[in-house]
Amino acid sequence: MRPIDLDPGEALLHEGDPERCVVLLPGVRYFSQAPLLWFAREVAEAAGWSVLEVSERAPADQEPFEWILERAESALNATSATQVALVGKSLGSAAAPLATQRALPAVWLTPLLIRAEVLAALGATDRPTLIIGSPADPSWGNGALPENEALEVLELDDLDHSLQREGDPLGSIDVLRTVSERVASFFEQLG
Repeated sequence: MRPIDLDPGEALLHEGDPERCVVLLPGVRYFSQAPLLWFAREVAEAAGWSVLEVSERAPADQEPFEWILERAESALNATSATQVALVGKSLGSAAAPLATQRALPAVWLTPLLIRAEVLAALGATDRPTLIIGSPADPSWGNGALPENEALEVLELDDLDHSLQREGDPLGSIDVLRTVSERVASFFEQLG
């Protein structure tokens, strides 16, 4: 692992196959060291992918959606891999329009389905896209997704915005296993 200056921004490069790279995007308060993103990175690395992990946090004095889009663009421009995929948690899903524009596969963990631009991008993508969330999470909205054969959805009941079961750490670990297995399957399908 080595640090990368995104200009602007900071990232960590976990080197694997130089031709396949996952760009890992954080949430507002859910950083790359938190369980969902940590294990998404681990799964991608186990499948041989390099991972470019945006390792910083949105500053309090910046608009978070502008910040994440700037970081996502910088990270995507920093990789020379021929096969690139995005993995984003919550705020990271604001980069769904970038994934659609650049024809990139993506995994969105608790995407912000309450934002029109995220839903529009999910409806327009033609690349494999895995969406994981819970109806109990307010950001899941009503869970209505656009009709699109490129979308694969894993909807898990009674989980918070971190995909955890409140007051049930062992149950949360079971959920983390389920999510990690589905993300692993997604990367297997990408090759």
